Amino acid sequence: MNRDAPVQTVSSFEAYLEFEEHSQERHEFVYGNLFVMAGGTDRHDYVAGGIYSRLFLEAFKSRAFQVYKGDVKIRTPEEIGYYPDVFVLTDTSLDTPRVKRRPSVIFEVLSDTTESIDRGEKLRNYRAIPSLEQYFLLSQSEALGEVYSRQPNGTWQHEFLDADSLLVIPSIGFELPLAVLYENLPDE
Repeated sequence: MNRDAPVQTVSSFEAYLEFEEHSQERHEFVYGNLFVMAGGTDRHDYVAGGIYSRLFLEAFKSRAFQVYKGDVKIRTPEEIGYYPDVFVLTDTSLDTPRVKRRPSVIFEVLSDTTESIDRGEKLRNYRAIPSLEQYFLLSQSEALGEVYSRQPNGTWQHEFLDADSLLVIPSIGFELPLAVLYENLPDE
């Protein structure tokens, strides 16, 4: 599924931030166009909240990284603004309270309305972020996912995850059985 038509265009990332400051809705900023964020479901929120809460507890203990969920923007090198479902930050240079520039890990929970954007546009734009080490795509319905990991030579490795997989983030020493995120998943 492609994006709906933009609700407005603005001339710069700073104009986007100004617009967003006064908006009742959240928007993504892609090549000058503002797109209203899709609404989530309880399953989407459950999976995103599960990974966020586990990473938050780990961040609280280690203080080696920060983790954010859905309300803080990522600014890509091409001046694109996204609200990832969850992301990890180990380098806070160039940051403001509302905009982060150097995520090391990003998670998107797939939905019918966003899957093609997450797999296409966002995959392409996130991988252009020099600090990004991993990009996870997680199902909102069952213990399935994918991870794109930057290799030392700059190429990207793509792996599929299933209920028996470990979700591994080497840069922060984090591991979690993927199936844990789907325990007691709300019914559709």
